[in-house]
Amino acid sequence: MLSNLKNILMKKTILFSSIMILIMISISCSTQTQETEEPAKIENTLQSVSYFKDTVGYDPQLLLEAFTKTNAAIDEIGYPDAGYKLWIIQADTADIRFMVEGFWPDQEAYDIIHNHQLYQDATAADSNIWEGLVSVKYHRFVKVK
Repeated sequence: MLSNLKNILMKKTILFSSIMILIMISISCSTQTQETEEPAKIENTLQSVSYFKDTVGYDPQLLLEAFTKTNAAIDEIGYPDAGYKLWIIQADTADIRFMVEGFWPDQEAYDIIHNHQLYQDATAADSNIWEGLVSVKYHRFVKVK
């Protein structure tokens, strides 16, 4: 009788443990399959393009690192789709070496970003780089809606 009682108790324990494991697995699976919500993209309606002569012969990687820091600051400010892109101009196009594109949601966001302390700190850290670059042209564009 005691042996039967132990068998029944063991079977119930195994059954209970199995049910608990299945419940935990199903909760884990349902949690993992939930889609993460992506942040809303802000359309950039303001763009700037700058052309620079390089009087020093900078390694483009140095400029790219400076823009990467600045773009990280812009992300922290709350504008992950805004920022700068660096281009090297092909050698057959005179003595202008770099083109820099800036992308901004609008003038208000541009002002917020450029007046923010994070942006100012990020650009000040590499301010000595800009001394070797001469701005040749600067254009601003507003998207037609």
